[in-house]
Amino acid sequence: MNVTQQRMAAIFNEWAKRYAVNPSEFSEIIDENGNVVKDYGESCVIYFEKLSKELYEKDLLPRPPSV
Repeated sequence: MNVTQQRMAAIFNEWAKRYAVNPSEFSEIIDENGNVVKDYGESCVIYFEKLSKELYEKDLLPRPPSV
């Protein structure tokens, strides 16, 4: 995998870990009937960016090789 793919995998792995630990944290993106809310994609992007920032600040994301 290239660095971009490694970074995405790390973010999705963190997402899965957090979901396994606390699925209720994600309940707001599903309505009371179990249907995906209208802005599901936007919610995912926001959460993905939040995780990316957190992991980057903790130096847990792969970085491109130095030039």
